[in-house]
Amino acid sequence: MYYMIFFFMDINIFSLKKKKVFVIGGSGLIGVELSNFLNNLGATVFNLDIKKNKGLNKQIKHLRFDVTSKKSLEIKINNFLRKYGVPDCYVNCSYPIIEDNSKYNFKDIKLNTIESSLDIHLKSYIWLAKFVAEKMIKSRIKGSIVQFGSHYGVIGQNTDIYIGTKMSENMVYSAIKGGIINNTRQMAVHYGKYGIRVNCISPGGIDGHVKGKNFTQPKSFLRKYSTRTPLKRLAKSNEIAPAVAFLLSDASTYITGINLMIDGGWTAS
Repeated sequence: MYYMIFFFMDINIFSLKKKKVFVIGGSGLIGVELSNFLNNLGATVFNLDIKKNKGLNKQIKHLRFDVTSKKSLEIKINNFLRKYGVPDCYVNCSYPIIEDNSKYNFKDIKLNTIESSLDIHLKSYIWLAKFVAEKMIKSRIKGSIVQFGSHYGVIGQNTDIYIGTKMSENMVYSAIKGGIINNTRQMAVHYGKYGIRVNCISPGGIDGHVKGKNFTQPKSFLRKYSTRTPLKRLAKSNEIAPAVAFLLSDASTYITGINLMIDGGWTAS
């Protein structure tokens, strides 16, 4: 019986046709795969990022946007909303960083680095999502918002995997991502009555370049990380996009306030 119900389910609920989507950080490692995936599902995608990525589909419009610029943050997003309209869906997968990652470990981090990271990364996530949600209310849009946390927003970093590499722990990262995750729950509770859904995606390690560095993860790190993960590997950037698309689509109209782990089972073990 259940199989028959699924068979007759309208497949169009997974489509994003007629959906306008703003993606903050659409030129990044995850952002490119995500933006293209949403565009291929029929969405009209706007990439809000500092630089345009050549790997993006030609149909995706790039809007220059710097989340580290506090002075123009609200002004620019407001201008975009006025010019292109309030989106049906909003995703923030950006990773604003002020300094090289090597300065974020427990030994070397400074107070001003902690302050600037919280100020730019955490505040930009929280404020932009709130700003867009309020615009959705005024436009009577029952929209969907997806924030990006991390498995390290749920658990502490395992520093053993960095031994023997030039990589190190990031002291403030877990605080930022934990804040984003819980703010997602708070927003879901507040905006639910307006028909606005707010959810979070928390990826584990992604195979690719290291943010703030000019190199990819060393083999020793990849080996240690993979050994610790039940699926025995890091995620590929294109494995994150389908989950986001699901949360944006009409297939998830009764889902809000969740933090979806995409970590290969890291937090389950």
